[in-house]
Order: sequence, then structure tokens, then C-alpha cells
Amino acid sequence: MELILHDIHADAIESALAKARQYRSLLEPEIAESICLDILNIDDDNQQALVIYVLALTDQLHHTEKQSQIKLLQKTIARLASEYERHYYTGILNERRARFLISQPMSHSFAYDYFREAIHAYQQAEKLSPDNNDDAILRQNSCIRTIEKEKLQPRQDSEDILVDMES
Repeated sequence: MELILHDIHADAIESALAKARQYRSLLEPEIAESICLDILNIDDDNQQALVIYVLALTDQLHHTEKQSQIKLLQKTIARLASEYERHYYTGILNERRARFLISQPMSHSFAYDYFREAIHAYQQAEKLSPDNNDDAILRQNSCIRTIEKEKLQPRQDSEDILVDMES
């Protein structure tokens, strides 16, 4: 039996988007990802599908093997029409990378770097945020609190480490 993907109908996109959101909330990002791919297959510029797709992929970053999807995520974020959203979802990507690294042994200093990159992206998004939308501020504050709670520090360059070892 040959396995063939089927196209969904254009008039089913709204329903499919609702299902993708629901599967994300049920912690089944792989299914949400698949639904978004079905939508993007027939409407490759659907902004809602691109956003849910980015979120579904970042939901999966806690799986070590999914770390290879970073380039795909960056390319997808670049397809977002809104400059605000490009900055905001770049922040989400970096924040989720940082949160993944916190859970890994010997990776806290790298987590700090990604949190700083996330904060920078959120600051850029904040400048462009729509009225009454403080999402970028909320995410930025969450990153700062995590840095403080985890006592994260910038990574020392290898030259700094050698100087410390010699003294």
C-alpha cells in the first residue's frame, strides 16, 4: 500500500487551525505541527499556521533530537509578515532553547546566553508591540527572573579560563 498525503480543503483551514491550537494545548505538538504543514501545503503564507507551527516546533525543543530543527524554525520565523512577530517569536525560540539548556548538565552558561538573546529580541518586539499588548514585556520579565533564580552567569571565554587557571 502506497502512503500518500492528502490535501485538505481550503474552506477547512479555520477548523484545522482550531484543531492545531487544541492539540498544542493538549501537549501534542507533533500533531499540531502536522496540521500546520497540511494548512501550509495549500496556503503557504498563512500567518496563523506559521505562528502555530513555530510554537509547535519550539514545544518540542526539550527533545534532544529536535535541536536540529533550529534552522527550520529560524527560516519559518523569517516568513512572518509582522516585524513585531519576527522579533517576538525569535525571543520565544531563544528562550525555549535556554530553558532546554537549564535542564542539561554543564549548560547553564549557554542558557544564560540564549536568555540574553531572548531578552534582546523581546526588547525589539516591545518597541513594535500593538497597543495593549505587553506579551514581550511579560516574556522578558520571565527570562530575567529565571536568570536570577538559577543564578545564571555569562560564560567565560576559554582565554579567561586559562588566565584564571594560571593565577
